[in-house]
Amino acid sequence: MTSTPALVDLSLRDFVASLAARTPTPGGGSMAAALAAAGSALAAMACRFTSGEKFAAVEAAMARRVEALERHRARGLELVDLDARSYDAVTAAYKLPKATEAEKSARSAAIQAGMRGALEVPAETVEVALAALRLAAEALSDVNANLISDAASGAHCLHAACEAALLNVRINATSLADKAHGAERLARAEEQCAEARRLLASAQAVVARRMAG
Repeated sequence: MTSTPALVDLSLRDFVASLAARTPTPGGGSMAAALAAAGSALAAMACRFTSGEKFAAVEAAMARRVEALERHRARGLELVDLDARSYDAVTAAYKLPKATEAEKSARSAAIQAGMRGALEVPAETVEVALAALRLAAEALSDVNANLISDAASGAHCLHAACEAALLNVRINATSLADKAHGAERLARAEEQCAEARRLLASAQAVVARRMAG
């Protein structure tokens, strides 16, 4: 029996095809996590190129950012599959039998447990993307000018990851029976995305200034 390959082990072509397929997963949550990983990777690459004698004053800081960005990239990749699995658990719960009161109760509990998991994964994706965006944004003033477009592209990916993950937090929060928990997680994610928007606006101003010469 052949096991299904992890989403992150698919070719880019096959991953995109899986997004397009008429299946519940992968969906927007997995794509948000992929954007978090990709944005972290682009920012790390730009920081890596900011090294050598010309960048001696900032090289150590850039190296520290690379180290942190690599952690965010790795976690983003893990969240791609975690998101799909979390929603697969919800789908499986909805398919449980409901002929008796006991079955209905067990099914309802399984659905709620699945929904809680489906909420927590994109909530973490927002956190990961924002943490990486902070690093990308603070690097932009000093990053190698030849890599400014790459660093900026990474920042845009990370902002998009926050926004996409927020949508998944919002829709899953409304399905929780524990409304207080759902509202708390949503409020936190909205607060983090508001910061991401401010960071992107600041980053765009820096990029425009530097690209103008």
